[in-house]
Amino acid sequence: MAQRSREANEAASAMEPHASGPYISGPHSEREATEAQEASAPSEGIIQSRQMKSRERISARTWWTCFLLFLATSIVYLDRQVLALTAGKIIANFGLTNEQFGQIVAAFRYSYGLVQIFGGFLVDCYGPRIVFPVASGAWSFVGLLTGLATSVSMLTGLRFLLGAGEAFNWPCSLKVTNSLLSPKDRPLANGIFNSGGAMGALAAPLIVTWITLRWSWRAAFVITGAVGGLWVIAWLWVTKESAGLLKGKSVALKNILQVMYRLITMREFWILAVSALVVNGVNYYLSDWVPLYLETSRGFSFARGNALSIVVYGGTFSGNLLIGLFVRMLVARGSSTVAAKRWALFAACLLMLSAIPAGLTTYRYAAVLFLALTGIGVGAFLVIYLTLVQDLDPAYVGVSSGLLGGLSNIAYGAVSRYIGLLADRHDTNLILLLIGILPWFAFAAIFFGTRFRRQ
Repeated sequence: MAQRSREANEAASAMEPHASGPYISGPHSEREATEAQEASAPSEGIIQSRQMKSRERISARTWWTCFLLFLATSIVYLDRQVLALTAGKIIANFGLTNEQFGQIVAAFRYSYGLVQIFGGFLVDCYGPRIVFPVASGAWSFVGLLTGLATSVSMLTGLRFLLGAGEAFNWPCSLKVTNSLLSPKDRPLANGIFNSGGAMGALAAPLIVTWITLRWSWRAAFVITGAVGGLWVIAWLWVTKESAGLLKGKSVALKNILQVMYRLITMREFWILAVSALVVNGVNYYLSDWVPLYLETSRGFSFARGNALSIVVYGGTFSGNLLIGLFVRMLVARGSSTVAAKRWALFAACLLMLSAIPAGLTTYRYAAVLFLALTGIGVGAFLVIYLTLVQDLDPAYVGVSSGLLGGLSNIAYGAVSRYIGLLADRHDTNLILLLIGILPWFAFAAIFFGTRFRRQ
């Protein structure tokens, strides 16, 4: 048992960045930095071992904090999904084509991407305990106002503002898990909060469809937008004891460009950028277009199509949670963390191949099943991707995630119009074909990257 314990510790510590490697120096989080300063053992290996033993005892409040991250991500997707779920009614109300609807989707993605690029610095400078509730309150209020839009330009402008507020969710969440948890626990914690997106998407069809049928699509925006205020109160109360770990670190303005330059000159940054562009894009497509696809391309009614979208988002939810448990199981059985993550990414890409038969089958319920399998793969891949983002530069997790997320959102915004154009032409099969193929390029980039060759 002692030998097995030592091997498990070695496997876990193998994922720690090495001073000579491109994954940068220094502790993985503020908490690890404090422990490293207090430790007096002469050996770095002993220090790491003591850190891991200390970090294995995770407080209940830390997991409650992770649960709040889950709720925040759920609210983000609840607010975001209202547009996708009421797309048919909004298109009819304003007399839009799918291509024009794609431009409204793009407005959200452009602001989301731009703010993520620079918003990560705010998270690192001021800390997630302050930045998070301010951003949450802002995006919730804008979501509420969307229900009052009287023109296409007003609707587009409000979606632009919604993207600016929601852009802080992932940099803040990653900063929190990076600060409070050890590397071996982060995949599970990241899976918990990232699964909030799928949970929000799961709940949204039920909530939004009922509100829309009971009142109107406008009421759906107003009611869901009002939920965020309650979360802000809970966040400030639960995190008061960990305020020191969640505070920011001042960064001089002149250093911002230096940090960005250092990141974009790292080979690993562009390896992860491939994943961000491809797999995030697939995730965005499932979120933004599946309800409309089921209604217009598969012939389901408004209520039935929204209900069946729950199956697809349920797949993403399952992938987020199961992959963290899968990695922990493989490590417990003697696999290295690197090898476990490699197998997880491979399995995720196999599942995303299901998008191809989703477009080819003539059976519409089979298409829903294939899209659900695709969702499992997307959720699983993104969890591993997020853990690698945290390792890119532990001192600037908000910046790293913001840059990568920003690039992926801007790129997706650029193609959103053409997604709508293909939908107008009833040629969605090409999109689903690309969803099945492109993730393999992301897998290859990570598989052959420095990080995965290091053992």
